[in-house]
Amino acid sequence: MLKAFFYLHLAGLGLIALGLYLLLLTDSASQVSGMVMLSSAIGIGGVMISPYPVVKFIEWGKRQDQS
Repeated sequence: MLKAFFYLHLAGLGLIALGLYLLLLTDSASQVSGMVMLSSAIGIGGVMISPYPVVKFIEWGKRQDQS
């Protein structure tokens, strides 16, 4: 299950990178459709990366409790 969250984390980082690429290196941010596309990519990427650190912290806490 941890691998699924890890791959979800990587995909989220990719979406954030795509959104930053669209923002910084293209002219799509000057159009409404481009604004929607890049803000959606950054927002969805942010949501996708958030569960992995939480799961890692919970696993770390469980390991600390056992020892």
